[in-house]
Amino acid sequence: MVLDEVASSTRKQASKIIDRPLSSEEFNDLLRVSSNPFEFAKFIYIVHPQRGKVQFDLYPFQKSVLLAFLRNRFNIILKFRQAGVTELIALFCLWFAMYHSNKSIVIISIKEVVAKKVLRKIKFMYRNLPDHLKVQIVNGRTKDLGTHSEICFANDSIISSIPTTEEAGRSEALSLLVIDEAAIIRWADQIWAAAFPTLSTGGRCILNSTPYGLGNFFHKAWGEALLGGNPFTPIRLKWRMHPERDDAWYKQMRDTLGSRRTAQEIDGDFLTSGNSVFDLMDIRAIEEALDGYIPLRINDNPLFSSIYKIRNFGDNLQIFDKPDPKRKYTISADISTGRARDYTALTLIDDLGEEAGCFKGKIPINEASALMMALGNIYNRARLAPESNDVGLGVAEDIQQKNYNNLYYSVKLLREKGKKKPREEKIPGWYTTSKNRPLILAELEEDIRLGNIIIKDRYFVQEAYTFIYDDKNKPIAMGKGKGPNEGESLDDVDEYHDDAILAKAIGNHVRKIRMKGLIILPQ
Repeated sequence: MVLDEVASSTRKQASKIIDRPLSSEEFNDLLRVSSNPFEFAKFIYIVHPQRGKVQFDLYPFQKSVLLAFLRNRFNIILKFRQAGVTELIALFCLWFAMYHSNKSIVIISIKEVVAKKVLRKIKFMYRNLPDHLKVQIVNGRTKDLGTHSEICFANDSIISSIPTTEEAGRSEALSLLVIDEAAIIRWADQIWAAAFPTLSTGGRCILNSTPYGLGNFFHKAWGEALLGGNPFTPIRLKWRMHPERDDAWYKQMRDTLGSRRTAQEIDGDFLTSGNSVFDLMDIRAIEEALDGYIPLRINDNPLFSSIYKIRNFGDNLQIFDKPDPKRKYTISADISTGRARDYTALTLIDDLGEEAGCFKGKIPINEASALMMALGNIYNRARLAPESNDVGLGVAEDIQQKNYNNLYYSVKLLREKGKKKPREEKIPGWYTTSKNRPLILAELEEDIRLGNIIIKDRYFVQEAYTFIYDDKNKPIAMGKGKGPNEGESLDDVDEYHDDAILAKAIGNHVRKIRMKGLIILPQ
C-alpha cells in the first residue's frame, strides 16, 4: 500500500477516536509512523523494571533487529536474557496491525499467563499512544482494549496472543506468526508444520528464544538457518550488545544463575550433557572469536576468478586470508553426493594450523573436485586430501586423473599368504577407517584445547555442540545413524551433522605430515 493510501485509511480509523479533523502536525505524525516503525517507536512507552514507565528508546542492536523484521519474511532470533526482544516484537506487531488492513497476527507463548502478559505489553503501548495515532479497537469493553487474548482493530486486523496447543497456528491465512521462547514451546514442530502452509501466501514468522538444550525445534531451526537449509534469517544477539550490560552485570548474573545457566541464558550457548567430544568452553571461545574473522570479497577479485567459473558458491564458501607465499597449505574435505542429508565440507588450513577458508554446502562431486583444485592452485599448490571413502573416492580419482601434482595418498597394507612383506595398496585421498577416525578426532580435540589450531568456521561451531560420545564411546554426531522408529519418516529423525568436524580433523592431521612419498595410516 502506498503512503497516501496508508495515511488515508488510518486517518479514517483515527477519526473514530477523535471527533475532529486532524491538525497538520497530527497528520504528518500519522503519515510518518504509519509507514515507518522507527518513527512509530518514538511514540512508544514500555515499563522498565527499575524506572517504571519510560519511552522505548531503541538501542542500536534493537534497531538492527527491527530492520530485519522489515527486510525478511522469516527471522529466527537467538537472544540473551533481558534483551528487550519481546517488547520489540510487541511494537512491531502493533505497528503492523494498526497500519496494515486485514492482517492476522498470532503470538504463541508457553502458557496462558505468558500469553496474557505479552498482550498486556501491546495494550500498554497502545494506551499510551497519542489518540491521533490510534486505530480504533472494536472488540471487548472499551476500557479493556479488546479481550484477554485478542485485539481486533477497525481496519479488520487482529492480534491474537495464545498459549501453545497442538492446534495453535492453524488458520486460514496468517500474516505474521510469532513463537515466543520457541526452545521450550511444546508441540513446536507440529505448530510450525501446520502454520507454514498458511504463511506461504506472503506471511511472516518470527522465532524468538534463549537456547534450552539440544534437539528441540528451535535448536534444529537455528542450525538449519545457519546452513541456509530453511527460510529463516538467523539473528544472534550477544549480551555485550546491550549498552546497560557490563562485566559487573555479567558477574552478578553468573553468581545468581551459576555457570551453566549463565552459559545458556546469558551467553546463548546450546548446552549438551557431559558426553561432548569437545569442551564447551573451547567451542564457546571459538564462537566468540568468529566476529573478528571477516571473509574476503572474492567474487570480484581476479585472484579467485577460477572459483567463480565453477559456480557462485555464495556465503557457503568463506575465504579469510589471501595465500602467503611462505606458508604451505592443506585442503581437506568430507564429501557427499549433494543430494542426501549430508553436506560436503571443506577446510583450507596452513601448516601452522590457521584456517584460511572453509566451505559447507550441497554440490555435485565434480564441482567438489573442481573447487579443491581451484583453491589448491591459488594456495601455493596446496596438498589436497579429500576423504576417499564411498563417493569421496570419485573426487580423489578425478583430481588424480587431472594430474594435480600434490594429492595426498593413503596406503593399505595387505598381507598375502606365502608373502613375507605385505603388499601396499595406494588409495588417492584420505581413507578413513574405524581405527584412524577416533585418532584424528582426538588429535583435533587436543589441538583445539591447547590452542594449536585457529578455527574460523561457523559451521564447525554448530556441529561441535552436538558432537558426542555415544553409548559405545564412539565420537559421532547426535542422532546420526539412528534411523526412524516405527511409524516415523526419515524427516522425523533428529539427526545432526559432523561434515565440517571430519574435514577439520583430516586437514589438521595431514597438515603436520612432511610427505615425500606415501603415508601408512592405522587400519
